[in-house]
Amino acid sequence: MHPRQPFRSAPARRALLALGLAAALAGCSGGTPWGATPQNLPVPDIRLPDLERAGQEFEGASGSTAGAQRVADRVRQALAADPRLAGAAIGAQGFEGGLVVLNGTPRSAAERNIAVDIARRVPGVREVVDRMAQP
Repeated sequence: MHPRQPFRSAPARRALLALGLAAALAGCSGGTPWGATPQNLPVPDIRLPDLERAGQEFEGASGSTAGAQRVADRVRQALAADPRLAGAAIGAQGFEGGLVVLNGTPRSAAERNIAVDIARRVPGVREVVDRMAQP
């Protein structure tokens, strides 16, 4: 003789499954056990950034590759526009966070300093790394 198993029959298993499903759905009231529904969540008092200056302050410094490329392009344009660097073989690479690396070979120490100074003044540049060869 087999010991009695209370949920061996199909109707009993279905009833148990329905009871478990009903209990699970009853607990899904849309919140959490401690009542953190969207209506009850505290809203922190935060200051939004000044969006009128966001393009000047954050473009290229946001960590995007496209932003880094735009900043490097602006640095290269600024270097090419300065008559003191006419004919100089100085390049710029942009990296995330507004980092610009200058490379190439300046003709003098003065030309090197001018290039670094120009790069630092370009909007979006946070840091300039000088990897130029010695003149």
